[in-house]
Amino acid sequence: MYAKKRKIDDENRTFNTSWENDYLFIINKQKKPQCLVCLSVIAVLKEYNLKRHYMTNHLSKYEKYIGDVRESVVIDLKRKLQSQQNVMIKATTSQQSSLLASYIISNEIAKSKKSLSNGEFVKNCAIKMPKSINENKIASEFEKISLSRRTVTRRIADIAIRKTLQTIMTNCAYFSIALDESTDVSDVSQLLIFVRVISPQFEVYEELLELFSLHGTTKGSDIFNVVKNAIEPFGGFKNVCVEETFLEFHEVVDQLASSLSELILQNIEKKGLSIAKCCGQGYDGAANMSDVNDAAKEITEMTIFFDVVQRVFVFFFGHSIVRWRILSDLIKESKSQNGLVIKKLNPTRWAGRYDAVFAFKVRFVEIQKGLTKVILCSSKVDEQNEAEGIKNQIENYYFICTLVFQYKILQIINLTSKILQSKSIDLDSASNLLKNCYE
Repeated sequence: MYAKKRKIDDENRTFNTSWENDYLFIINKQKKPQCLVCLSVIAVLKEYNLKRHYMTNHLSKYEKYIGDVRESVVIDLKRKLQSQQNVMIKATTSQQSSLLASYIISNEIAKSKKSLSNGEFVKNCAIKMPKSINENKIASEFEKISLSRRTVTRRIADIAIRKTLQTIMTNCAYFSIALDESTDVSDVSQLLIFVRVISPQFEVYEELLELFSLHGTTKGSDIFNVVKNAIEPFGGFKNVCVEETFLEFHEVVDQLASSLSELILQNIEKKGLSIAKCCGQGYDGAANMSDVNDAAKEITEMTIFFDVVQRVFVFFFGHSIVRWRILSDLIKESKSQNGLVIKKLNPTRWAGRYDAVFAFKVRFVEIQKGLTKVILCSSKVDEQNEAEGIKNQIENYYFICTLVFQYKILQIINLTSKILQSKSIDLDSASNLLKNCYE
């Protein structure tokens, strides 16, 4: 059993205030060490990391400052950083206010059924009013509001889409959400919430619901609360209560996927639970559970075939730049499927194996030539023997037939998989599509 991977956040590292003077670092709002000179953010709070950054980038310029002079330099750097942050915050707030005002005015224009070009007229009036009473600062804020005809059109379209989505989500029986989280250039986590709704008329809508900045932690509870707040205006999660309970502890003797699966099913039946109500499953340290329904491993010939496909990729790409250059040069000389190179085999998705098999089929001749060149030109006996063994395997009649057969099968599966991912697909069409694929 593997030891649990330790996280940096669990180490409870603290910032030593003496590092401000020693290495010119402070702790920013995201609890990360930030350089006062170049504003770089260090990922891990360790004295060695801060010292290395200072010694490498700023030692020659700041080592001459010591004692009270150095403290004054640190205070000055902190003041400059704070002023820069205040300017950014003020600018961001002003932009957000201008954007909100643009949406409010566009909404009023739509509600009153006025011409879309009236936005510019409203803006001109708003600018002249404060100027007439010598309030030029207020007038400059009004000038930042975008109310051109095109802008008003876009704003009204956005409002209409959101209201339509709100109506559909309120009236629909089910909807699904998808989340995508990543960090921006300032190391702040950004959470995008997408929603997919099916109306009573079986019309499918997919829209970006919200974008949230997660300035604190990004735990499951934090993300859930953000999603809950985003869904609240659309009806919210009604009577939803998620509970997690420890069910049973068992000693595992046989670690095969089939044995683990049987043990789980027996335990569920023993507790009086119905497997038909199981809507999800997760495993900790049991990656072999993914092998329980791997049809490729049930047929020895298929296992050998895919092993050879992967072995060719590893031979040319994984272990030698020289061998990969040999194959790349041969591909460049070929006129078919320009730029297509052999792919790594995807062991988890059948549709994902199509790319590897398709590339292998298209580049079969180049692979043969590349192996032959290695056999004739290589000065390493082991390399020659490996290339000769692979060449004999791929030139086998049974392997070539399997390659053509697998290409045709995976081509159908790949096409079916892509159509099933389309937002316009419905259950009836999906059922017919899977039936035709099977037949």
